[in-house]
Amino acid sequence: MTITDRKREDPATNLNVFLALTPEEQSRQTTITPQERYQQGMQDIWEKIHRLPRGQDQVVMSQIWWYGKSSASPSPKEFPALATHGFILEEPVGEQVFCEPYSPYLKDFWRIGIDVSLAYGFRLRPYSAFQASLAAIMHMIFN
Repeated sequence: MTITDRKREDPATNLNVFLALTPEEQSRQTTITPQERYQQGMQDIWEKIHRLPRGQDQVVMSQIWWYGKSSASPSPKEFPALATHGFILEEPVGEQVFCEPYSPYLKDFWRIGIDVSLAYGFRLRPYSAFQASLAAIMHMIFN
């Protein structure tokens, strides 16, 4: 099984659990449009951050913001909070460990999901504002 297989967060441990897709889910996944996949991916990131404890969400958002603006590969050394909370996944291949974001949309999330100011630091956009930004960006990308 690889990192690209289905992932679920175990609520008891907050760790990602990898599950194989059923044939029905594989069939359904192939019928999802790129627009739907993008929207679902961005909403998943928003929800994952929203579930984090206060304070930890701030650190994760700041690291997503820096990751989005950098050319760095996502690594636990560079982005420890992202690794701790399952936003970066490690996959051992032989004697090496490869890291990748759990979502292909993580690098772009800061543009529509995070507000930054001197007054309050990093803040997850309210869901309605996030949805409006998501709709606008989807219109620009897919139309």
